[in-house]
Amino acid sequence: MSDSASPYRVYWVTWVILLVITVAMLAAESLHMPRWFLVVFLLAFMMVKAVMIGGNFMHLRYERRNLSLMVASGILVTSLILYGFITRESRHVLDLTAR
Repeated sequence: MSDSASPYRVYWVTWVILLVITVAMLAAESLHMPRWFLVVFLLAFMMVKAVMIGGNFMHLRYERRNLSLMVASGILVTSLILYGFITRESRHVLDLTAR
């Protein structure tokens, strides 16, 4: 009976975990950690959040592995393309502001 009483329990638990991770990520900036550790910390938790959202809200955990791998590779390729553009543009902006 407990399963039929709350069919949205997985969504609420996921939402609470995502909220806690988001608050921890926001609070991490005020802890004055070394910059490299902060970046690794934030990237790791962003990946955890992406997997949780994809698995629970996009229902990828119920699909075949092939579909999950296609989504993950699409996200990876998009991230690499954005990194390529943003890195070059940020260097350009830094050069302009340094003058």
